[in-house]
Amino acid sequence: MLGFARFIGACSFAAAVTASSLAAASDNPLLDRFKAEGVRVGIAGYAPYGYKQADGSFTGEQVEVVQHVLTEMGITDIEYIAMDFGALIPSLVAGRIDLSAAGMYIRPERCEQVLFAEPTFGQGAAYVVKAGNPKGLHTFKDIAGTDGAILAVLAGGTEEDLAKRDGVPDDKLLKVSDKAAGISAVMSGRADGFALSAFAIADIVRTAGELIGVESSGSITEIAGETYKGHGAISFPKGDGEVLAANAAFRDAFDAIQATYIGSGAYGEMASAWGFGPDDGPAFDMATLCGAGL
Repeated sequence: MLGFARFIGACSFAAAVTASSLAAASDNPLLDRFKAEGVRVGIAGYAPYGYKQADGSFTGEQVEVVQHVLTEMGITDIEYIAMDFGALIPSLVAGRIDLSAAGMYIRPERCEQVLFAEPTFGQGAAYVVKAGNPKGLHTFKDIAGTDGAILAVLAGGTEEDLAKRDGVPDDKLLKVSDKAAGISAVMSGRADGFALSAFAIADIVRTAGELIGVESSGSITEIAGETYKGHGAISFPKGDGEVLAANAAFRDAFDAIQATYIGSGAYGEMASAWGFGPDDGPAFDMATLCGAGL
């Protein structure tokens, strides 16, 4: 597994994107537009990736990456738009947002619809259960093999696919629109667990577990007999022809600055506030993840 700095070294191609993509508007036509008009960033509204704080500001690991990189690019007008996770890709495709910062995992079927930056992290899955874990549920296989057990998942989220791959049938899945609905389903007894990334589940337990009476199932790093690690990244619209070229040029310029940010150590210091550590660095680059179905 690659740590943050080693991963960036292995992905030197991203860092090698020429500075001319930033300096010349003709090479990066979106940059001038975004400088003049601002950027709309979609988030799914949950920690640790992107969420709104009590004072009205936005933060999270992915939001802080976007904030840093876009500022370095000279873009200062950034609007964060919260939406259901399942609406992020359709909103990118339809042009309602200009990028998303929601910890979205890089998967081949998503790569067909949107462009991804290099991943900033890799992690397992988990789910919250009621305190004491009354049914002894720790894996997706436990859900599949326990009579009456129901797992809540975000509609369109990676965990729905992971659970199915690990043998959980559709009639054991309760699809919800957001984090609050998933937690509510567990607290009310409509579901026995609510699955998200391991980081997101750890944040729920850390910030509210004792108060609302939930705990983690434990990190799930094996799916269908294979080692599993989900890789999250900023995503961008794709398109065809000249539109694709413009979107790719902007993504490449974003990637170059992100690589410098991560390689400097500043990213690791920032991300540690949400529990990200050296062992949570990506194990694969974007091209591998888009092509291999990992």
